[in-house]
Amino acid sequence: MDFEQLNTSIRRELEGMDAHFSVLIASDEGNLAINDKIVRPAASLAKLPILLEACRQIDSEKLHPDKLVYLEEEQFVGGSGVISYLTNCHIYSYMNLIELMIMVSDNTAANVLLDTLGMEAVNRTIKSLEMSNTSINRKFMDTKAQEIGKENCTTASDMVTLLKEILSYISYQPSKSSDVLQNILSKQQLTKKLCNHIHPRKPTSIIHKTGELLGVVHDATVLEYNEERFYIVILSEGLTSNAEGQHIIAKVKKIASDYLLAVSKSTLSN
Repeated sequence: MDFEQLNTSIRRELEGMDAHFSVLIASDEGNLAINDKIVRPAASLAKLPILLEACRQIDSEKLHPDKLVYLEEEQFVGGSGVISYLTNCHIYSYMNLIELMIMVSDNTAANVLLDTLGMEAVNRTIKSLEMSNTSINRKFMDTKAQEIGKENCTTASDMVTLLKEILSYISYQPSKSSDVLQNILSKQQLTKKLCNHIHPRKPTSIIHKTGELLGVVHDATVLEYNEERFYIVILSEGLTSNAEGQHIIAKVKKIASDYLLAVSKSTLSN
């Protein structure tokens, strides 16, 4: 399979869909872009810029990861995560909250971090990366804010920019948080959209974050194999069933994964 065949195969998968999809696959071979600059609700992908800002504040010693914080009952919110469902668990370190926000996409943890870091600080980091169509405008599970039109938003293009910045932070800016950052991202637990379709015996490294609302399913991933790297972001909205979106995303990622492995084998044989 060459890059043009990859392009054709993915577009064929999305043909005839009633839902709206944005796709950006970025690699050394080229970019495959479908509606990649269309603004969509960010869902839990909004937790990635919060993660990056947390790491920056750890490195500047504004945020102390081992400091303990007591969470009041009124801070608990539903949706994804575990904090609000645990019995008599109120004390967490900031590092625990960062881990829970990413590994199980915990909404309570994300909201506490957003309060601590400052929404304005997170948006400044977003702006510094020239992610012009991404913004954090409300807390997670804030239905009142949603009702008056406040939404966290992003594009596939901006998400690839963010993934590249995170990889750069891990690889080229050794710091207190860089190893922690990679460790947390590699232990994402909500992997049904992608990992069931990755070859289990191949040494493919995955950095992965998902996002989901009613009718909205997203996936942002970095795949690495040998010397090849793929940034893959798929956003969807207007789904009649979230299961439908999960299925399509998994199929598209399977095609991309197969292509990455084929390219890597070809490179090794040359």
